[in-house]
Amino acid sequence: MTAKEYLMQYREAYDAISDKLDEIRRLLAMATKMNQTISSDRVSASHNQDKLSSAVARIADMKSEIDDEMKYLIEMKRIVLSTINSIPNKRQRRVLRLRYINGMRWEEIAVKIERDYRWVHRLHGKALIEVEKIILK
Repeated sequence: MTAKEYLMQYREAYDAISDKLDEIRRLLAMATKMNQTISSDRVSASHNQDKLSSAVARIADMKSEIDDEMKYLIEMKRIVLSTINSIPNKRQRRVLRLRYINGMRWEEIAVKIERDYRWVHRLHGKALIEVEKIILK
């Protein structure tokens, strides 16, 4: 596993949970719409009721999955931050935190730390070398 892949584990877990939360919001909107349809249209109520029950069950399943994934996310954040915090150079640590924990784009990082875009990339490269040393121990 490369240093970048190692650091990306947290961000990937975060994104997976975010995607599931988006799906839950979509299912909730659909369930709300179906519930309104059931209330106003009694003819196809049983068919819509089945769809509503299915949507509610899917939401419950996804919430359970998210609970499990949150435990993993918290552990990954702890592990990745511990590795980042082991790097001696504070600027390198900051770039890695902004990129891999906060999920900022390179341009945003450059603005945030008031440095040139290329300088941020060079610093990131040096930081990755430090991460490699740490994870190979």
